[in-house]
Amino acid sequence: MTRLMRDSTTIKDIPIQGTELVAGYVNGDYIASEEEFARFRGIPHVHIDVFASAPDEAGVLDFETGNPRNPGMCAEWAKKRNELHPGYPAVIYCDRSHLTPVFNAMKAAGLRIEKDFRLWIATLDGTKTVPDMTGVTAVQFAGASMTGGHYDESIVYDDSWHPHITHK
Repeated sequence: MTRLMRDSTTIKDIPIQGTELVAGYVNGDYIASEEEFARFRGIPHVHIDVFASAPDEAGVLDFETGNPRNPGMCAEWAKKRNELHPGYPAVIYCDRSHLTPVFNAMKAAGLRIEKDFRLWIATLDGTKTVPDMTGVTAVQFAGASMTGGHYDESIVYDDSWHPHITHK
C-alpha cells in the first residue's frame, strides 16, 4: 500500500484532506511549530533537519545544495540518528542528481542502504518511481506547479515508516 505525504515551507498551506503523512522542518528558515503540526491530528508527522544538527529531533536529513554542505555530513548525521533512535534507519532526502555523492559518502562511512539509511528521492516531474527502488522510502513527485498549492507531494512506499496513528 502507498500513502500520500505532503510538505511545505509553510505547513499551514498543506491541505488536511487527502494528506496521509505531513512533513515539516525542525530548523532553518521554515520551522514548523508543534501548533502547526497539531492541525494534522491523527496524521503521522515527519520531521526534517536541514542543518544536519538535529538527529535527535528529525528522522529525515534534507540534502540539497546549501544544506548540508557536503554528502559526508549525511553519513555522520545518519550514524548519530541511528544511534539515538534505533529501529527505522535514518532517511536522506535528495534529488536524483545527488544520489551518487550520497551513496559514495555512505559507502565510505561503512553504511548500507536499507540497514543503515533509506532515501526520500525528489523527482518533482511527476515520476513516482526510480529505476532502483532499493531502500527508497518515498518519492517526491509533485511540486507546487503540479499540486496547485504551496506544497509538494510524495508517495510513501514503506508502510512501516511513520505508521498511521490514532488519538483516543
